[in-house]
Amino acid sequence: MFLAENVKGLATHDKGKTLQVMLDVFKEVGYSVTYKVLNSLDYSVAQKRQRILIIGTRNDIKEKIGIDYTFPKPHKNQLVLKDILQNVPDSPCATYNDKKKEVLKYVSPGGCWRDLPDDIAREYMKTTYFMAGGRTGIARRLSWDEPGLTVLCTPAQKQTERCHPDELRPFSVRENARIQSFPDNWIFEGSIAEQYKQIGNAVPVNLAKEVGLSIIKYLDKLKEDKKMNEYKLSFISDVNLFNHVKETIEKYRFKINLKEFNKNLIDPIKLTFDSKIYGKTIENIIESESIRQMDKSNSNNIGYFQQNIFKHIYHKDTQDTNWSVPKQGFDIVNDVDKIYVEMKNKHNTMNSSSSSATYMKMQNKLLNDSEATCMLVEVIAKDSQNIKWAVSLQGNPMSNDRIRRVSIDKFYELVTGEKEAFKQLVEVLPQVMDDVLKEIQQNGIENTVFKELEDIDENILKSLYLLSFKKYEGFYSLDI
Repeated sequence: MFLAENVKGLATHDKGKTLQVMLDVFKEVGYSVTYKVLNSLDYSVAQKRQRILIIGTRNDIKEKIGIDYTFPKPHKNQLVLKDILQNVPDSPCATYNDKKKEVLKYVSPGGCWRDLPDDIAREYMKTTYFMAGGRTGIARRLSWDEPGLTVLCTPAQKQTERCHPDELRPFSVRENARIQSFPDNWIFEGSIAEQYKQIGNAVPVNLAKEVGLSIIKYLDKLKEDKKMNEYKLSFISDVNLFNHVKETIEKYRFKINLKEFNKNLIDPIKLTFDSKIYGKTIENIIESESIRQMDKSNSNNIGYFQQNIFKHIYHKDTQDTNWSVPKQGFDIVNDVDKIYVEMKNKHNTMNSSSSSATYMKMQNKLLNDSEATCMLVEVIAKDSQNIKWAVSLQGNPMSNDRIRRVSIDKFYELVTGEKEAFKQLVEVLPQVMDDVLKEIQQNGIENTVFKELEDIDENILKSLYLLSFKKYEGFYSLDI
């Protein structure tokens, strides 16, 4: 595997073409590559510093492991300067000239040039004063209650100042090192300018550690002696089926807290009606609402499962596949046989507008490729079918032999050559799910809503009302 890091602008440079050229080169020499812009603030670093991380895995290694590398999850808590700049060892420190000190003395912690008297701001900023944009890096003084900004190689640039919260100076060498999450025993060599540069050019230590540990965890899967159950499907390997189900389950939402619970503004009056009318306790109603909210996000994961499984399915006789799942365009594509698929979960989820738009997209594909066939594949269809898709466009009936409406069982048969492939998959899915849940040791739902409501008031129903109406007249003494 390899790891590369660069400024986040690489992701959008030349409209993404520069990065794409790099990815294509890595792919040509046998690597599967993924990238992501990470913020060091999310990984126990008291600094807003966004960088693109590129991870490459040799194809044979990825095939043995059976799943893609995934970046480490963000930490729950974020650090600010007061968390990390206590008892900092003495070290060299750059200085401001007297003129800059006279300017920065007007700036409060967390402030910038906007704190300056207008005449001083004009004199200090010159023509920059009249430019558009926030220009918040000018005359910037940080606050103890915020994270640091990106640590730079030179600490006293006019356009990107980072003044100490209390003193009229930049951060010292060792303070910048702390902000970059270096340990105090890390030695920097050379002049003071060279030391600042070494720190500014570095990847934040804690971010690098998290990514490094995630790579180790991924490669450790090569050592695992997995005895996998045999699912005996002729069109997908046991490893790929297991891993695809695992990826789907890991996308599921297992946690909910009060902030998430109330994200769409819970109506306590409705919940009270529900409780009384259905004869349920308010706790039962809250539990049901929590599960309903999590289920809304989980529905998208089933779409992920249905669509992306075709990256792994092959024809039962040849064990070859020409099917792919592109990141944009059609949902599923076979460029060899020129079949282009849009997949929908239910036959009744498309209104006339979206139906027309999808049909016209397919018409356009046929106009540009006379050999193409397009399919609307429905997981839950009215019937087992592979028929012409007939629609009405602006009141005119439309159909074409090469625009098909296909049920999922018929599509599986087309892809795999196995008449009952979808039925066979459905039969083994519960066993695969059990095997996955056993491996990842997922123990149900973590619901902190009740505890957080009890922190508001021990009367859960009263807490619900205060959550929505605490600022309303009289609710400070609500008796319910």
